[in-house]
Amino acid sequence: MKEQEEFPSEIEKKVRRLLQSRDDKAGFWHYASLIGGGGWLFVIPVIAGAYLGRFLDKHVKAGISWTLTLMLLGIAIGTYNVWYVYFRKSGR
Repeated sequence: MKEQEEFPSEIEKKVRRLLQSRDDKAGFWHYASLIGGGGWLFVIPVIAGAYLGRFLDKHVKAGISWTLTLMLLGIAIGTYNVWYVYFRKSGR
């Protein structure tokens, strides 16, 4: 009989802990992970564009025109990635 009385209180404690953890989600580490993820979404296209542009510049012997062009394209793609993931996909 005592176990039947303890069972609802255990569930209530676990539910409170779960709700508290949802409230604590807006802490430092949550925002740090959001910024880190957004950083990777932005940086990877820029670096890929720089490396591909450098490769093309060496093989075409065109100075640095491909590097600059593809870096700017990488910046545009990275900006779109961040916008899409954080604003459009989240419904804001």
